[in-house]
Amino acid sequence: MSTGFVIALGTAALWALYLVVSRHVVGGAGFDPWAYTLVQVLIGGLVLLWLGRHAPADWRGLLTPWMIGYGILRVWITGMSSAALVYLVATQSTLLSTMNVLLGAAAAWFVHRIAPPKGERLALVLLAIGLATLAIFLSPSAAYAGALWLLCSESGVVIGAMAVERHPRNRSEDIAKRSRFAGDTLIVTSLVLILAWSAAGLIGLTCSPWDIGAKAFGNPMLWAWGIGVGLVFRGPGQWATFYALRVAGTQGYLIALTLMPLFTIAFEFAGAGLGWTNAPAMSWGEWIGAAIIGAASIWLMTARLRPGR
Repeated sequence: MSTGFVIALGTAALWALYLVVSRHVVGGAGFDPWAYTLVQVLIGGLVLLWLGRHAPADWRGLLTPWMIGYGILRVWITGMSSAALVYLVATQSTLLSTMNVLLGAAAAWFVHRIAPPKGERLALVLLAIGLATLAIFLSPSAAYAGALWLLCSESGVVIGAMAVERHPRNRSEDIAKRSRFAGDTLIVTSLVLILAWSAAGLIGLTCSPWDIGAKAFGNPMLWAWGIGVGLVFRGPGQWATFYALRVAGTQGYLIALTLMPLFTIAFEFAGAGLGWTNAPAMSWGEWIGAAIIGAASIWLMTARLRPGR
């Protein structure tokens, strides 16, 4: 049994809980989503920098082309996934995001000429059938625009995962060096995010973070939740993601993420039972697609967890 894959599964559950909590917090409290994301990303980065404080520090490393490119990619992923949620409900989004496994398999073949293991090929076909079924029954019809935005986002997820997996700093045996690397990526992402937000505000796509004395950051509860989520989810999630990519590989990590919709649905039903969230609501055709995706996910997980993997 792969320890890395088990950690990847735990990371998928962590990110699923993060999504449910964040939707509840942002929707219920009316926080500015840009500000909320910026605070948690920055706090998560500072926590990881503290964990990696014994590693050699070179702030010039934050300005390398790789780091800047990664920060831009992360902001791209965030922007595209946010655009998708304009047209998709949360459950639809997490289910469709499992397309990254198919994208990852295609990328592995294209870049490294590595074909999926025989035990996983039929499961990948089943996953494709589930995604096609879900896409056919997407409701309303405007949801198809969301699926296209999500395709752009998940393509970025695959590219970013492959880049992190093979980065020398993530291959290090020194935990402090890896922690600092993960922290650096969050700090750079926060810098790119504030620049992108400012640019979007300047051209009128959204409210500027500097409007009326930076009022987007004036809510004390935003800081409380942002700091808490950064400490509990964003920092640990980034570190665990990078570790899972290091030991399980991109495709192993992405396969673990296919269970994220199941975790999300379970957490949403649990939250609905407590009156915190709304229970997932989809058409019967979408639920059939979800069931097929879930079966494919469990098949892929079983193949990865079998002895000798």
